[in-house]
Amino acid sequence: MDGNELVRLARQLYVDQLVGFLRNQFARYPGGAAEVTTTRPSNPDLYGAHYRVDFVTGVQANANGSVVVELIPDNQLAFEPITGTAGSTRVRLEKLNWDDIEITHDLTRDLAPLLQPWFDQWYDPDSKRVSAPGQPPPDVIHSLGVYPGALVIDFGTASPDAFWSLVTILRDAGAKQLTARATRQTAP
Repeated sequence: MDGNELVRLARQLYVDQLVGFLRNQFARYPGGAAEVTTTRPSNPDLYGAHYRVDFVTGVQANANGSVVVELIPDNQLAFEPITGTAGSTRVRLEKLNWDDIEITHDLTRDLAPLLQPWFDQWYDPDSKRVSAPGQPPPDVIHSLGVYPGALVIDFGTASPDAFWSLVTILRDAGAKQLTARATRQTAP
């Protein structure tokens, strides 16, 4: 299995679980909303302080206000790590949880200006692509964390193109080595 197939499978496994999760949440909270944009100004590592939550119950569902409900997927893609290249950049895929991928890199420069167009496209800050209940997912990331030597992404419902276009940005910025892995620990 190659990297393209692994990324596609990781995304599909997550999205299938998210769709089932959202179906259950909408049944319990008909006034709720999926993939809602929020800001988290207290987290300086979130790109632009933007964070898209999986589901918000809606005020009518709870007399005390809305409640955010996040999916923690039960199933994760299992595979042996593989290494390939993107141009001259070595890319290693170790563990891919689509909602929790850390991409470590060897760049020391400020990536914010390079990430802005990618973020605007894939996060969709104006929520132009948010879909109605029962419709296909909107093809958006849920968050981008920027740390020294690493990016942590919840790819949400974004297509595999979001992953590979980010790899391309890092490659074109001069990264020689990238490693994609999950940060969340799962039971053995």
